[in-house]
Amino acid sequence: MDATDWSKQFVVLAISRKQLEVLGIPRHQVATLTDEDMARIAEILIAHHFDSEFDEDVVFTARLVLAEKRQH
Repeated sequence: MDATDWSKQFVVLAISRKQLEVLGIPRHQVATLTDEDMARIAEILIAHHFDSEFDEDVVFTARLVLAEKRQH
């Protein structure tokens, strides 16, 4: 029997205040962002990136990895 957990998720996108700072937003501005603000930023990113185009990218990337496995 297959012991692989087919429902296991792998995180694709995560953001943090530190990452915003590294990306160039001044620390004093990042410090004003509440957890609710950060959640809103994440929701907007999800709405913009997780669409049918994202699904196509997932399938393309998975097929690349599978092709690499066949070469080994």
